[in-house]
Amino acid sequence: MMKKKNIWILIACCIVLIHLLVFSPYIKAEILTNKYGHEFLGLELQTNLLDDADYLKVVDYDDQSARVFYVASGAWGCWLTFCKDRNGDWRLENWDCIWSTTGSADGFMWPYYR
Repeated sequence: MMKKKNIWILIACCIVLIHLLVFSPYIKAEILTNKYGHEFLGLELQTNLLDDADYLKVVDYDDQSARVFYVASGAWGCWLTFCKDRNGDWRLENWDCIWSTTGSADGFMWPYYR
């Protein structure tokens, strides 16, 4: 009886661990977005090609750089990397569209926030 109980405990622990590993990038992105997302509102326009995004997710952030995923629902999804300039403003360093309804982007990433 004790062996069955130990096996079920081990299985439950494995399931919890797997869920933590799979969802931790999403949890991190939600935390960073809630804390720093306001700093990146409208900055997708620095590309001079993208229209206003419907939403964004901050996936990496430190004092000098940030990586943000912008989405215009039903149109495109792009990674934008920003660096702070001398004045402390965020400036676009590079960007990459990973999906687009126009077919101009074909990148696929899984998990999305890696």
